[in-house]
Amino acid sequence: MARTHPERSTRSARRWRRRSRGVSDIVATILLVAITVVLAAVLYVFVTHYYSASSTAPGLGTALALATPQDAVARSALVASCAATPCNFYNMSVQDAAKGLELHDLNFEVIGQNGSITLPTGGIVVVSGGNVVAGAYGFTTGWASGNTTAVSDLLTVVLYTSGATPQSLSGDTFRVIGVNAYSGSIDVHIY
Repeated sequence: MARTHPERSTRSARRWRRRSRGVSDIVATILLVAITVVLAAVLYVFVTHYYSASSTAPGLGTALALATPQDAVARSALVASCAATPCNFYNMSVQDAAKGLELHDLNFEVIGQNGSITLPTGGIVVVSGGNVVAGAYGFTTGWASGNTTAVSDLLTVVLYTSGATPQSLSGDTFRVIGVNAYSGSIDVHIY
């Protein structure tokens, strides 16, 4: 059996340890860049998924269709302020509504002929087929009642103005704004 010299074996062991102490600077840099790119990609995918999931609310334009308003001046017991004095009524029947759409998913505003938002002296009542109030909305207070009522083609949205001389909204635009689960808006021109 051949014997190796003890000095030679320790020299070769030292050389081997010196060579395998770590990776070169170039390989370390490449690894760090690769890890950074992978982490950035994972973060990007996570953030993109989070924001795209929250901003995909269905558009109100595809969820609701209203008929052209019919103008009427009348007294009505449906609205307490219109029982004693005549009011201007603008009746818009619901022609189509998406399943799951409820009154609290809708806000309203009136755009004047000059393009600015006007505050009518009145509000909105939503009535069912038998002239029963299903919901009431005030322009300054929001939904006073019926906000969880499902919107269907059995309802009519009634915009009204009241007062000693109720203002005419002829020529203005009635805007329905989607909120909660809906985005966007639809405009109905008042003739």
